[in-house]
Amino acid sequence: MIYESQLTDGQRYKRHQNQLRPRYLSQKKSIEIDSLPDDLLNKKAKPSTINNSHSSPQYPQRNRKPPARYSPSDHPRLQLSPTSNMFIRLVLQLVIFWFTVYVINYALLRFPNTKRSYIRILRSLGCHISICNIGFYSTSFNRLFYQIGRKKPHLWKIWFTIGIFVAFITAVFSCSILVFLPLKYIYDRQQPVLFTRQNLTDKNVPIEKDRDKLWIQPIIPGVNVPLEELGHFFLALLVCTLFHELGHAIAASVEQVRVNGCGYFLFILYPGAYVDLNEEQIQMITAYRQLRIYCAGVFHNMVLVVVAVVFLLIQPFILRHFYIETASVARISKDSPIYSLLPKHSTIQDIDGCIVSTSNDWYRCLRLISDRHVLDSTGYCLTQAEIQLLSSYTEFNQTSNYDCCQNLSQKNYCFLYHSKQNDSQNGACMEARSVTNHPRCLLQSDCQRQGSDVACVYPFSSDNITRLIRIVHSQGPAILFVGSIDEIYRTISIQSYKAKYSFISTIFITDIPLFFQYVAAFSFALAFFNAVPCYALDGQYILLAFIEHLSPSLYRRRHKNLVYSLIFCTTLLIVNISLAFARYFL
Repeated sequence: MIYESQLTDGQRYKRHQNQLRPRYLSQKKSIEIDSLPDDLLNKKAKPSTINNSHSSPQYPQRNRKPPARYSPSDHPRLQLSPTSNMFIRLVLQLVIFWFTVYVINYALLRFPNTKRSYIRILRSLGCHISICNIGFYSTSFNRLFYQIGRKKPHLWKIWFTIGIFVAFITAVFSCSILVFLPLKYIYDRQQPVLFTRQNLTDKNVPIEKDRDKLWIQPIIPGVNVPLEELGHFFLALLVCTLFHELGHAIAASVEQVRVNGCGYFLFILYPGAYVDLNEEQIQMITAYRQLRIYCAGVFHNMVLVVVAVVFLLIQPFILRHFYIETASVARISKDSPIYSLLPKHSTIQDIDGCIVSTSNDWYRCLRLISDRHVLDSTGYCLTQAEIQLLSSYTEFNQTSNYDCCQNLSQKNYCFLYHSKQNDSQNGACMEARSVTNHPRCLLQSDCQRQGSDVACVYPFSSDNITRLIRIVHSQGPAILFVGSIDEIYRTISIQSYKAKYSFISTIFITDIPLFFQYVAAFSFALAFFNAVPCYALDGQYILLAFIEHLSPSLYRRRHKNLVYSLIFCTTLLIVNISLAFARYFL
């Protein structure tokens, strides 16, 4: 789980754009239009779109194409969103992995020839295997924890006393947010929905808005975490978990509580760690000293958040001495339709008429293109003679849901325009690359300066998702992309800096900042949830020790009320997590 407010602009935009993928994607597959021969292009012909009109217009018989055949599988309600498909695939892979681990473990323990040696290996490693869990336990670090805690113990006590106040503030904030989010969701559900043109044409808008109402969202590798970032993901999660448990171990040593051992484990998909403290010695010390131990984990996570945020803030000032500011391609996925056309480390200069200078410009331009209705997309100024020359087929009185190209060739695209002879909307099937080389326009009046017979032609789309997008970069001709704007964001990662010298590695502008972004998010999430008075989390012990410190008699007389409080907070946390999963995947 990641708390939404800890994300950077790029990650927040990513969550915003992830909402455009599910459920309502057009049946038209995204493609790239290039100057390949028609016989090669036709080998991967663009799928037909569904004509939803009740009656087909009458076209000249020689140019008329058979309508696309409708099948139930094409119906959007019968299709799972890409996010749901990835989640189901991930679940199946996890089931296969853990089933294999269980079978191998069972077989090695079952057969006499392997049982004794296998048990000996498990004991030497401190390993234990159960359903969806592999854990390791060690006492090797006990002396290290003791030595750290016994060096300048008075300074450590001041340090962990500060941690009590930090954990208390975090607990109040966490509980307030957990109460506020479900109430906000209920309130928003009761508000009337305004049926505007945008809502009717862009079916993704309600999904996007509903998901943005949740500040807590699930983070699952392979679903909303790119496979290229799995190393950063797991390393950051491991560092945050170890730093959390290190706080407990050092605080226990300072308070002269013995550390029996420590362990680390893999549960389903996520790594974790824990420290085993002597329970009898904890009960013998005062509640105030217990608070130092219980609050140390939350405090250390908040310290780690501050360190990560400070690094991310000062990073631009450090980089400007060794890097130049530009929008450089840091990563492009192999499943991207333009993988072979956009080289890595090339500089993005322009996307669909929007100037790109930094990664922030890239995200801003993608959002502008996404929010813009298809009918308001960028057009191109062509004379009537050029339209007739470039058109392989012209459709007069063009309907709003009919593609005038009808999949003739991937080099061609359907453009709409108005002519003097015919005031109605016309469609022309023209070669996309030739059209996009002309001057841009937004309105018909933008082309009037070039002549009275010049028309503003703009790309046709039967939905508000599929678009014709022109990307200008530094290492080749402009790329023409047809598809959802989300596919561009999902498969292309842009960085704001490029090394001045070839011997300077890009790790300082890609891997390290990304690692600290994950550290800040994961560390805050651990502090946020562990501060909540919930069963099996640090908040449970923090609440009990806090009440006992304020009034020991109150703790004994109202123990039942404390149990009810823990049940309420646990239920509240489960509701928020369940709501986050449901709203993200449904």
